[in-house]
Amino acid sequence: MEPVSDELHWRAMEVAGRKLPEDYICRGKHVRFVMNCNMQYMFLDRFFPQFVLGEGDDPYVWLNYGKKRVVAGKPAYCARVASMIRRRGLLANLSMRENLLLPFLYAEDTSCLKRAESEVEAVAEFLGLSSLLYEQAGERSVYTHALVSLGHCLLKRPDVIVAQEVHVGMPPERLQIFRDKAQEAMLQLGAGVLYLTSSIHEGSGLEFSQTYEIECDNVPDVSGIW
Repeated sequence: MEPVSDELHWRAMEVAGRKLPEDYICRGKHVRFVMNCNMQYMFLDRFFPQFVLGEGDDPYVWLNYGKKRVVAGKPAYCARVASMIRRRGLLANLSMRENLLLPFLYAEDTSCLKRAESEVEAVAEFLGLSSLLYEQAGERSVYTHALVSLGHCLLKRPDVIVAQEVHVGMPPERLQIFRDKAQEAMLQLGAGVLYLTSSIHEGSGLEFSQTYEIECDNVPDVSGIW
């Protein structure tokens, strides 16, 4: 029997004066929103809020798993939903190994950290980061930030990934390498993907069950809050 897949739901919401439709993703389902970068960050804020809602609040985003329903930001939600956000893959003062393990270091479930620690070297080898594993991250390229974000997903093994086009700004020779690794990883994980992009022709390699193109003129610049 196939395992029950988590379902990430969001209800219809207004972002920057535009109405965004409700939908959901689960394992193997890919949904794409085409909108400018500033609006992407505003949308992402609903999925990874800085302040967690109380039990009586009406959520925009929630996760159904089994018979449970948890709102965005709760520990059970964070344990099951991974993210790939542009240039948010690593911290300069930590080693590459610590950066790969970062989503697990402050989690309540120590068993997940132990499993990730046992797999981090194999994931680093797949990503081509083995030689940097014990070095301080320092300042790194868009390519390396994207690889570490992908590594977080490989170690977490989520049913659901919320992703931006993290490859923006890569040189062409690195771009194809990253796309190949990302496609192999997504195939291996089989996760559902909510993909945010500024271009319908961005070439992610994914097949989308639904694409929403959002007109978003005159959107304020909020990228600095992330």
